[in-house]
Amino acid sequence: MRLSSARKDTGVTLLEIMMALLIMTSAMIPVASLMGYGGRATSKDARRIIAIQTLDKTLRQLLNEPFTEIPVGAGIKKTFNKVELGTIKTPAGYDYDVELSSRYISPAVFSFQNVKVNLPSFNPDAPLASDFAPTETVSLTNCILELVVKVSWKEQQSLTVDVSAMTYRANYHRRSG
Repeated sequence: MRLSSARKDTGVTLLEIMMALLIMTSAMIPVASLMGYGGRATSKDARRIIAIQTLDKTLRQLLNEPFTEIPVGAGIKKTFNKVELGTIKTPAGYDYDVELSSRYISPAVFSFQNVKVNLPSFNPDAPLASDFAPTETVSLTNCILELVVKVSWKEQQSLTVDVSAMTYRANYHRRSG
């Protein structure tokens, strides 16, 4: 009596391997394109962060400049003192255009009432109407500047993107109107 052994082939064929590679490749193509998109988005975010940092640095420099040395006008791109304007190249290799627009808020009008605190009858917890002087109004010219800084750059070689901020600068050394 002869024993026959039923031998089954175990393993995978070349055709099965090729089909598995085809399925895996077709699934990886969209994943690879998403990775490229993520890289471009990260680079775009990095450019925006550097632009905001450049904007902040420029505003801080402006606020440290003497009031009388800040130029007045629109679209100023010429560097002055320690304030960098115009085309700036960052260490990361990006080019930014930094522009200043400034104008006087004039006249600046202030109303106030003096309080007679030196009178012996003055009580800070319960001031009387007679403790207050009549209302005075002061009008000052060319003592407050509105400063607008705009930082712009190119995305995808043609799309201009910008960030901007506005602040005010007052001439605290001015004593008369």
